[in-house]
Amino acid sequence: MAISRLISTEHDEDEVIAEINVTPLTDIFLVLLIVFMVTSTSLAQAGLNVNLPKSQTAATTPAQGVTLTVAADGTLHANDKATTMAELPRTLQAAFANGREKVVTIRGDERVILQTLVQLMDVSRRAGAEKIGVATRQVER
Repeated sequence: MAISRLISTEHDEDEVIAEINVTPLTDIFLVLLIVFMVTSTSLAQAGLNVNLPKSQTAATTPAQGVTLTVAADGTLHANDKATTMAELPRTLQAAFANGREKVVTIRGDERVILQTLVQLMDVSRRAGAEKIGVATRQVER
């Protein structure tokens, strides 16, 4: 019997206990979540590549309501969705009806003609916008 006990104790020491340690896995997921949150906000703000006009008093607060973006080639986007000047009144009215603030921020490339800016302001007012702003970038010093 002494021999069988000796064999059984050696066998117990060779058993592999396989358990997953969840703590490092949780740490990795939290770091990935933070990375995705940071990059998604920067991507959402970047949206379309528009070279905004420079201003001494550029505001750094994010736009609220509806953001209209006019690229240098004349393409128009409402909240990063492509649209046309003809479709814009319906797009704005739908956005305002869905509970968005009746605020329109126009992000126009610095090469966009002033007439386009005035047209966007007129269409926005007729669609029910209460406030209209023009996005600019801070002058580098």
